[in-house]
Amino acid sequence: MRLFHILKKYTLRDLLPFTVSELFEQFDLILSSLIFRLKSHWHGVSLGRACRIWGCVKIRRFPGSEIIIGDHFYLVNRAGRYAFNIFSQTLIRTYTSTARIEIGEGVGANSMAIFCRSQKIRIGSRTLIGGNCQIMDSDGHPLWPLSTRWHYPGTEHDAPVEIGDDVYIGLNVVVLKGTRIGSGSVIAAGSIVSGEIPPNCLAAGVPARVIRRFDVVN
Repeated sequence: MRLFHILKKYTLRDLLPFTVSELFEQFDLILSSLIFRLKSHWHGVSLGRACRIWGCVKIRRFPGSEIIIGDHFYLVNRAGRYAFNIFSQTLIRTYTSTARIEIGEGVGANSMAIFCRSQKIRIGSRTLIGGNCQIMDSDGHPLWPLSTRWHYPGTEHDAPVEIGDDVYIGLNVVVLKGTRIGSGSVIAAGSIVSGEIPPNCLAAGVPARVIRRFDVVN
């Protein structure tokens, strides 16, 4: 009955391209998820159940380091499925044996980069991450003096990143080393986050600052 209603409401000219696109997306989901699972196994990543992946994911795990991804991980890297993806791929990488990346259960993300050099980066369960976000535990190159800028500093300058449960991170957000984002908080699009953001608040800006508390009754 529902099929008859759809055929009556829309023309074949409308239905055919839409149906083909839907079938392609389902094929892409099955193939990309399988490839991601095989890549995870090859690189020694601990991957939970029922991951759903669209598009390319690059994994680089340094020997001895850990990458742990929880159940029901949902990741979109196809510009056709998510219009705001500038770079339609995700990179998850560790750089030394002490690095550890933990992604909790039910995390949903679009194209992103996670760079963990020597510390721990943890993303809590049910957190949502918008497209083109970057999360890092290191500055990479030193800022000063100029003579050292082309050399990597020691890992003593790195700092862990903690993102709580149920956090919402908007488009084009950069999460710098040493950041702690409390559970339930929202980071507005385009923000650069450094330091501590308390739970249940809205933070925005460069650098991000709390502009609203959700748990306070006005």
